[in-house]
Amino acid sequence: MKLIFISLILFFISIDARSQQSNYEKLRIIKNLDRIAFGSCNKQFSTQDLWKDLIQQRPDLFIWGGDNVYANTTTAANILKSYQLQNDVDDYRFFKSITPIIGTWDDHDYGNNDEDGHFSLKKISQEYALNFLEEPLFSPRRFREGIYTSYSFGVARKKIKIIVLDNRYFMNLEKTAPLLGHQQWEWLKKEVANSDASLHLVVSGLSVISPSNPSSEEWEDFPDEKKKLRKIMESRKVPYLYLTGDKHFSSIFEKEGETEFMSSGMTHNTRLPLRPWVRVKYPEPIFIHNYGLIDFSWDKNSPLLNLSIRSAEGVNLVQKKIKWHNQAWYEY
Repeated sequence: MKLIFISLILFFISIDARSQQSNYEKLRIIKNLDRIAFGSCNKQFSTQDLWKDLIQQRPDLFIWGGDNVYANTTTAANILKSYQLQNDVDDYRFFKSITPIIGTWDDHDYGNNDEDGHFSLKKISQEYALNFLEEPLFSPRRFREGIYTSYSFGVARKKIKIIVLDNRYFMNLEKTAPLLGHQQWEWLKKEVANSDASLHLVVSGLSVISPSNPSSEEWEDFPDEKKKLRKIMESRKVPYLYLTGDKHFSSIFEKEGETEFMSSGMTHNTRLPLRPWVRVKYPEPIFIHNYGLIDFSWDKNSPLLNLSIRSAEGVNLVQKKIKWHNQAWYEY
């Protein structure tokens, strides 16, 4: 009994110590990633019932996958207010005090529905997004256009690199690079070519391998860029996995040898009339509030991933264990 009491005291001391650190400090002290969580499509004014389970799961890292708030606006004041409302959510405030957070955006937090690179407020929107993510003032993201970035965690043959893409800032600005823009493409090529990681996680607000859908956007709308992304990711012969959002449902699916873990719908889900179509196109889609969880283990230098889609009640709605073999992921 005394040992349990001491353990609890040490646990709460560690929680308190971490809560005093900045997000940058929390990220910097991560040695290895054993567990990450991610999610998208989160309305700041809706019931947010997932944070309690996220707190209990204690991930090493949380990734915002886009539509982190719903500004749906063309005014800077409304974008700022949306982030302020999210930061005022009690459970989220506690979660971020103990958990390092990174992320990207999509259209609803960037500006308005389906907003692209012509958005007149994109520079101030970038500032607000980086403030929300508590990006340091000295971060390179503060001094370039777009919020793309990368992080590396772990050492030796267990290093994981997280590549965070921006599929809004440059959209429809350049004819030969209509989604990411030339600047981001050149950066991405270098990030992959110079990587010494044993696993790449690619975070994209838009789904990468989803089929074309007239009611939504996806990489399929930019086929040349989609081919280019695959070519770059395959060039290093290193396992990679797409982490995406946007669709208001979650699914783990594969197409032509690539695998995507889509986690979407933290506060709202796909409308009923669309669900039959989704069930035909995606395996085991989840239409209730959920988030994604990934546990990492290693077989020598080969990653073994346990992928879970979790509910607010702490239930694994879908769970898949995958390993990399012959340049593709397989269940095991």
